[in-house]
Amino acid sequence: MQSLRNRLSRSKWLSTPMFRYIVRHALPLFVMVLVGTGAIGGSLLGIRTFAQGPCRAGDQTYYVRWGDTLSGIAYRYRSSITTLAHYNQIANPNLIFPAERICIPGSSATGFSGGVPVNLPPQNYYVTLARQDATNAGISPDIFVRQINEESGFQPYVVSSAGAIGIAQFEPATAASLGVNPYNPVQSLWGASRLMASYVRQYGSYAEALAAYNAGPGAVNYAINGCGGSWMQCIPNETRNYIAVILGV
Repeated sequence: MQSLRNRLSRSKWLSTPMFRYIVRHALPLFVMVLVGTGAIGGSLLGIRTFAQGPCRAGDQTYYVRWGDTLSGIAYRYRSSITTLAHYNQIANPNLIFPAERICIPGSSATGFSGGVPVNLPPQNYYVTLARQDATNAGISPDIFVRQINEESGFQPYVVSSAGAIGIAQFEPATAASLGVNPYNPVQSLWGASRLMASYVRQYGSYAEALAAYNAGPGAVNYAINGCGGSWMQCIPNETRNYIAVILGV
């Protein structure tokens, strides 16, 4: 009889709202902890995707965040997917996990030169590519090259204090809307040339198109609606200087 009462008591507790609340919230949290710490997809499944032990002296350490890819991390640190995968013993470069520690090889790593990207094209490669992309998009190659030089100095991995990324200094949302990886200079130049071409078609002039690229179409539309032919007086000083440097006006 006592055993029956105990079973009935446990059965009633399992059906209580408190138990259902715990299961509903604790189980997903437990799974997230397993994934975040690498228990799932890392050591638990026997897949060696995590750097073993601390990074070496002179290395940089990066912890994977949600949405990261190994290619994006490689571009950010001027490395390559192959280099990072080999150096960190990552079996599958397409399989990395939040909270995973990625060691970025530094000068102390044999066979690597700290900070120097693997097979990084020289700067004039990007200039040539920018001219080709501009021509293909139907905009002036000279203006586009001066624009990218003003944006980043053709440095493919620079990140501004405001969070603009890469050679074309894209905001993450802008890059996403164009379907490009802002840390990938080839994709970024292609996306920037297409974006500028769309602004030139929309506004009919390079000055307004450059203003839209720098300050956003909303700021340009506001300036045109509010100031008409004197629209440049109604845009930020930074944008006016941006236009002047690129167009030489």
